Amino acid sequence: QPNPTQPNRHIQISNMKLSIISSALLVTSASAFAPSYTAKTSSTSLNLFGGKKDGGGEKGGMGGMMDQLAMFKKAQEIAKKKQELDVEIAKMDIIGSAADGNVKVTVQYVPAQLPVNPSPGYDATKIDIDADYFEGASGEDLGQALVDALRDGETTATKIVAEKYQSLDKELSGILGGMAGGAPPAEE
Repeated sequence: QPNPTQPNRHIQISNMKLSIISSALLVTSASAFAPSYTAKTSSTSLNLFGGKKDGGGEKGGMGGMMDQLAMFKKAQEIAKKKQELDVEIAKMDIIGSAADGNVKVTVQYVPAQLPVNPSPGYDATKIDIDADYFEGASGEDLGQALVDALRDGETTATKIVAEKYQSLDKELSGILGGMAGGAPPAEE
């Protein structure tokens, strides 16, 4: 008599053989997609401490870091000089005039107050109007002369600031020229 469980057993064995074979195939083919674990060596370096690819430069082991520290120190010196120049310029009374010198406005430079007010400005601190001009001028003429004198004062102040900052610009371009292989500052 045929055993009714016998065909099921044959199917189970066939399924088990099939799963073992498929598992073996998966394991062997999976290694083709696995990443390679070979050790690689790199010949590049960041040269943070002045070393070269050959294993050191003429400056010793900390040359690159020292260069960066020197540049940082120089940048701090320039910032200090800028603050000193700002104080010096702020103490100056810069006079703008209009209407053939009959209206004069005294302007003072106001340095940038970082981070609150990042832009420098100008304050009108004194207005001087000739008495004869004041009596004979119309309201529109007087108003226009005041605006013109104020603009003249701001223009003059801007020129003074630019002249004073030229020395800082040269020093700053010297620092930036040393970074990332940039060009040295242009000579005048």
